[in-house]
Amino acid sequence: MNTQLTASLNHPPHPSHPPEPLALLAPASDRVARTSLLDRAAMRVGLWLVLWGSRPASDADAHERYRRHALRAQQRAKYEADAAYAMRLWMHGA
Repeated sequence: MNTQLTASLNHPPHPSHPPEPLALLAPASDRVARTSLLDRAAMRVGLWLVLWGSRPASDADAHERYRRHALRAQQRAKYEADAAYAMRLWMHGA
């Protein structure tokens, strides 16, 4: 690990304030957009897709998922009971 715990003598200390006053910055209306129109449109579409994908599910969908989950749990329990019964028959020689 190449870290130094002491301050380096080769670099001047960093100022604790911004390099130029905020009054000297260009106003927002004079700034040129740094991204193209296509990039901004793609970002909006991407944001829309993320928001759409994370929307809350409707109650009807939640009930349908619960019904399918309960049905699968019931089928799995029946399968496991049948498998245990078959194993008992096999082990005890019916």
